[in-house]
Amino acid sequence: MKTSQMILSALIGWLAGMVSLLVWSFLWPKILPMAGRASAFPGSWKMLLVLMLVMTPFALVGGLIGGRLAREGGRRGQFIYAAAAGAMMTVVFGSCAFWYSGW
Repeated sequence: MKTSQMILSALIGWLAGMVSLLVWSFLWPKILPMAGRASAFPGSWKMLLVLMLVMTPFALVGGLIGGRLAREGGRRGQFIYAAAAGAMMTVVFGSCAFWYSGW
């Protein structure tokens, strides 16, 4: 695997991870209505940006690992697995970060 393909896989994983983190951050209060909404507090966007910065390495590693998984699927299969692995790692560790931060 070339270095440019590895970087592209990592960036696809990062993009999918950040999108899934944003969707999850605004979707979970609808799924679990008994949880408090921290988005009503001032500064919540700043906290979300900090959480996105903290989750960036997990998304990059997930994209890199996912891009290395599917060798038989071709380039398209590698990108799909990179996006899926980046999103999965970001949502798992992002949920822990949301809980820790009180989001």
